[in-house]
Amino acid sequence: MARKRVSADTFEMALLCPRIAAAARPGQFVNLLLPSPDFGYRVLEGVAWHESCGRPFLLRRPFSIYRTDRSDQSDRSDGALDTLALLVKEVGEGTRRLGELAIGTSLKVLGPLGNCFRLPPAGTAAALVAGGCGWAGLGMLARELRRLGHPTYAFIGAQSVEALPVETTVGGASLPREPFVEGLPDVCLTSAELESLGVVVALAAESGGKLYRGLVTDLLGAFLRKRGQGGVNVYACGPRAMLARVAELAREHGAPCQVAMEERMACGMGVCNSCVVEVRLPDGTLGHKKLCTDGPVLDAAQVNW
Repeated sequence: MARKRVSADTFEMALLCPRIAAAARPGQFVNLLLPSPDFGYRVLEGVAWHESCGRPFLLRRPFSIYRTDRSDQSDRSDGALDTLALLVKEVGEGTRRLGELAIGTSLKVLGPLGNCFRLPPAGTAAALVAGGCGWAGLGMLARELRRLGHPTYAFIGAQSVEALPVETTVGGASLPREPFVEGLPDVCLTSAELESLGVVVALAAESGGKLYRGLVTDLLGAFLRKRGQGGVNVYACGPRAMLARVAELAREHGAPCQVAMEERMACGMGVCNSCVVEVRLPDGTLGHKKLCTDGPVLDAAQVNW
């Protein structure tokens, strides 16, 4: 295990998992079991009882597969991928403890789980929309789209510049400026890593700064209006309210839209039913799908927002 911080509350964690990395596809996730203190026994007045040696973590945590790589230590002559990266936001005790683990710690990882994004037809542009750490579910997709030569646009938003889930760089004259992005300051923040892949980046923060001040869906709306009807596929991951607005914009502009949804998952294998979402079935009636097995990627038009 290795780790790199990318923002104030987000870090990237790399795990050496050859079998999972080789099989992973954009949109899939893994379930990770945090190291947890064992339960011990203590005898009190002749009666044995359990005493927890610290707070245990009993359930696995789901994390989107952000990227797959080939490690420097790999001795595979075929160049196979053996490392997967997760983008983790510290939101509670579990993710905080995960960020404190020593480099080299072994973890139990189950995956790859769930379905994957359907790629657009050859030559079709793709718009990727992420709210906060929702970018974790789109990073691998962005790299696959660029590998296949699709024009790719990334719209990433957060409450503040410090909360953006990517390492930011001050843009300059050498970086392309898209005419559909209105209201950007002359010097804006971008992601050098994504720009190097050929991804056109537009960042937004509700608190403003050296980037668009507002909602990331505002940027998507401006982009779709500029593109007109057709010719672009939309992919999104983030808070439910944001996804609902993305789905609405895509519908208005006739753009196919897939969303990677986030719900609490306990098992990741369709047993516990904790990640059920309501959808509209082909006959117009309401039904349900489990995000861990039927998703996490769904057609936005199917979801009952």
